Amino acid sequence: MFANWEEHGLIEDGLGALVQESQGLHVGEVIEYVLMSPGKRVRPLILLFSSEAFGCDPRYALNAALAVELAHAASLIHDDILDCGVERRGAPSAFRRFGMEASLLAGDYLISMSIGLISSYGEPAIRLFSKACMDMAEGEIIDLSRIASPQEYYQCITKKTASLFAASARLGCMIAGADREDQILYERYGLELGLAYQIVDDLEELIGIDQGKRSTKKSMTLPRIYALRSGPEETLRMCVDAVREHTGNAHTSLRSAGGDPEMKERLLMILDCMTESMVKRCSLPSPLF
Repeated sequence: MFANWEEHGLIEDGLGALVQESQGLHVGEVIEYVLMSPGKRVRPLILLFSSEAFGCDPRYALNAALAVELAHAASLIHDDILDCGVERRGAPSAFRRFGMEASLLAGDYLISMSIGLISSYGEPAIRLFSKACMDMAEGEIIDLSRIASPQEYYQCITKKTASLFAASARLGCMIAGADREDQILYERYGLELGLAYQIVDDLEELIGIDQGKRSTKKSMTLPRIYALRSGPEETLRMCVDAVREHTGNAHTSLRSAGGDPEMKERLLMILDCMTESMVKRCSLPSPLF
């Protein structure tokens, strides 16, 4: 579905141009492997749609969208290093294919590229983007600790996952010149989407649905915490309830905000695809843990 949008093509073309710039560099092969792997490009799409909702040309906001995608790609590389991830998006992870040293440096390179891309949008945008990247790193550190409660889990995923979704939505509004109230409402939409997405992603992992990724180490997640305390059906129900609470909050925030109705509808389509559609897969008859 996402590939049918013109903005998805803009993002893919932009990533291709960045890959071309890295050709001939020692890190170029790893960069090409990571950036050209198939992906939904959800975070940059959220940024572009949020900017277009307030009248911004998507081409003007494209560099910010690419910065978000590079930061996300770097986080996946580093996450695979930390978790000994051997498969990502249905293919060997960069860590598995190129080794820890080259992958680590490629992640650093992508973060540096992202800083250059975001720098033209001014200090407020740079600060917001920087904060999201720092939150992601903090979330990874929390993930390395022994998460033992739902509260600790939420602290982790708010930073590790939801922060970049939230920043993407707010950055788009900020670049377009939306007022502060709308920026906050779009940011809330992104935050709630990110929380819901991570819970359902973790639920799929627990159930055993093929996600195209595989790691040696396993994190303690909300579904796993619930599974230690409850039976399979109750675990599934509590997780689905949590997902739908967050998606409901995301709907409320976006419906309360201003902006072009068509772009808001696209953002709601992303929300549905990343949450409710995935929940339906979890509801299908399948063996639970």
